[in-house]
Amino acid sequence: MDRTISNIVLKSMYMEHIFLTVNYRNLICPSLFNQSVTNNVYAACLINNAGDVGYSGPTYIAIRSAKHDKSISANHRDDFNRLVKLQEFNSAALDSSNNVKPIVIITVDGGPDENPRFPKTLASSIDIFKTHNLDALFVLTHAPGQSAFNAVERRMAPLSHDLSGLILPHDHFGTHLDANGNTIDLELEKQNFKKAGEVLAEAWSNTVIDSHPVVASYVNSSFTSQVSSKIDESWCDRHVLQSQYTLQIVRCNSQDCCGEWRSNYLQVFSQRFLPPPVPFVQGSSGLVIAESDSEQDRFCGSLFQRLQLSKLIHKELNSSSVPFDYFCTSVKQSIPKRICNICNKYFPTMERRKNHCKIHKSKITIIDTEISSSDENEHHEPTLQSINKSADDQLKNIYIIHDLAEWLKPTFEEI
Repeated sequence: MDRTISNIVLKSMYMEHIFLTVNYRNLICPSLFNQSVTNNVYAACLINNAGDVGYSGPTYIAIRSAKHDKSISANHRDDFNRLVKLQEFNSAALDSSNNVKPIVIITVDGGPDENPRFPKTLASSIDIFKTHNLDALFVLTHAPGQSAFNAVERRMAPLSHDLSGLILPHDHFGTHLDANGNTIDLELEKQNFKKAGEVLAEAWSNTVIDSHPVVASYVNSSFTSQVSSKIDESWCDRHVLQSQYTLQIVRCNSQDCCGEWRSNYLQVFSQRFLPPPVPFVQGSSGLVIAESDSEQDRFCGSLFQRLQLSKLIHKELNSSSVPFDYFCTSVKQSIPKRICNICNKYFPTMERRKNHCKIHKSKITIIDTEISSSDENEHHEPTLQSINKSADDQLKNIYIIHDLAEWLKPTFEEI
């Protein structure tokens, strides 16, 4: 029954999804004195008519010089913007209006340049979300030691096979090295690296995996492709939910902020964000939350089971808001330190929590106390909490609280 429900929902939404998996590899070039080129591999996973996510689809490979370029999250953002314009990715990435599909799901290996809990990955993902006017963007990674389950790994074997016997030229335009292997001409070195990358791209572009094309291209080094480290925490508070292994960016319901929804996402996920993974066991009275990892017959509920059992989860935990990593054993001890004391929102790192707390300090808060009939003759002064700011700045940031208990509730409540 659960499988049937899953298929029906996905079938109604599969035309609006992009499933993309990412891998990162260094290719050592012995002829270039152990210098290397980096290959970012992007594999689109097509969804069939039954709503099942497959392992097949077009592949895009961005090749860069490891010496002249950096491995940064901005490169992944630029690669995504490039691949959605490729003709080979039209059916996987674009809707009937030739716009990027409104829901994008990306799985990554979790390296330092792509880990979903890092701020630069967040900034790059926000750029993608805003640039393509998405309804939802999910960046997911496997736990340590589990990256082999990334779907893109299935494409690495045929790609590696095509490199057998391939020799990349290191001096096509003339040698850029002296007798000791030191660079003496930087511009000539860049040209030689580019030629080596183009030879590699040509070899991979002739590859066909499961009847789907592979598109490879050499990308010139560009240190100007950076991501601003400044993140609008107020915007993130309404649109972003981060955890140890996931990043969720979802459109809000304000048309002034995000405009109209492009898909039926909100009809399926009325709480906007995905519910946390929860382990269950079958008890004498029905399904209950597993108390420990050692319990036999424990299982993690599927996405739709967790949606259906949301009220049960909150009731058993006696909480209206459950941190996404609450049942993640490796980080469970760190959860209390990662929760905001004011709004109870959970963050994957202390740095993210610290930056978030600034939005609470940046406002002057006036508590509007209600005067009861028995206190009509008493003079009530509103409580003022302020920080050192100019008078003009203070007037702009005044926020009146009419109901303190309601204001202290978490920003995101799972229903």
